Amino acid sequence: MSSQPLPDDLPTQLNRLGTAALPAAVLDAIASCTDSCRTTLQRLEDNRERLRAVLDRRIRPAPDGPVRRLCAVDGSHAAVTTMGATFAAIAATAVEEASLTDQDVIVRLMPPIEELESIMSGLRCLIELRLLARRVRATTSGLFILDGSFYSVLLEINRLLVRYTQDHRNDDPPAWWQPFHDLIQGFFADEDWQLVLRCRRVIAHSKLATADHDVATSAPHLRGSITDRMLWSTVLLPGEYALPTPLIRENRPHLLTGYRNSTIPNFAQHRLEIEHGYGQLYVIYYRPNLAGPSYRLEMPASLIAREPLGAVLATFRSALHIQGIQEPLPQFLADVICRQLGHALAATAEGARTTLQHEFDLALVQRYLGPYRTPHSDTLGRR
Repeated sequence: MSSQPLPDDLPTQLNRLGTAALPAAVLDAIASCTDSCRTTLQRLEDNRERLRAVLDRRIRPAPDGPVRRLCAVDGSHAAVTTMGATFAAIAATAVEEASLTDQDVIVRLMPPIEELESIMSGLRCLIELRLLARRVRATTSGLFILDGSFYSVLLEINRLLVRYTQDHRNDDPPAWWQPFHDLIQGFFADEDWQLVLRCRRVIAHSKLATADHDVATSAPHLRGSITDRMLWSTVLLPGEYALPTPLIRENRPHLLTGYRNSTIPNFAQHRLEIEHGYGQLYVIYYRPNLAGPSYRLEMPASLIAREPLGAVLATFRSALHIQGIQEPLPQFLADVICRQLGHALAATAEGARTTLQHEFDLALVQRYLGPYRTPHSDTLGRR
């Protein structure tokens, strides 16, 4: 087949075909989205007192306690995919009060592979937990926050290990696993995960909390419209919290039991210890002040007694002192620092391409390190 040049009047033809139809459909949908939000808000307003009465047995005034030094650990990952190779980076940072105290980063060149996002998410969780364990070992006091949920960490690492096991079933695993082998083996050998789970000073704060168990049991008519965090934000008054409930429900199996892993020494024992640790984790919802929402906090059993819980909640509340930032300051700063990773990785890929253009045929470099898809129109002139 011979390729035909694009007609000069292509924009006009596209307009006649209705290129404005999609934006118009989006604008039209605003009204229906607004109606859905209005319905949900009306239900929450109308049912607030009834819902509070239903949940009253679980509501308590938050105990007070001493404020501890606060350290937050967060991570991020990024990838720049070209036609022939993928630049991948994973980073984690620890911020104590308002100072960067520790960091870790891995940057690797990888071939195009399936499930890259899932693999990198799992490796990022390993690095976050490893960094958190390192900070716990380095100090004897203070409170540590893991960004995210202990449960989401379980899911991400489980997906990673399933893929790791599948790729190591024979004696010739893909070479791109090699840079991560020591990380995975060391993570289990040093018992980083177990240390974090049994530590009396570690809690998890998930900003994207999607659980809806309480909605399903106490407000089933709202299921599919709100999450548990929104439910408790509606019901709790400032200075109140909801009594702890287990993170792992009886009807929710521990997700590390779905496979065997012969590539990690003593994996069965590691798995039993990790599962035991998850059985000791609890969830509370806490509303510190009038302006903000309720927060979902996950913590070990040793912290849910009144005295240690008072210190946890006081420390968490004291770190929410910047209006407009609905998370503790160290957690916010760790997140901001890690999100610069994508810009640094893009500069790394561009630097490699520029360097190699002086050593190889330009067309070959562009084919290998050129974009795997057509660049956006605003970037076409910058190549």
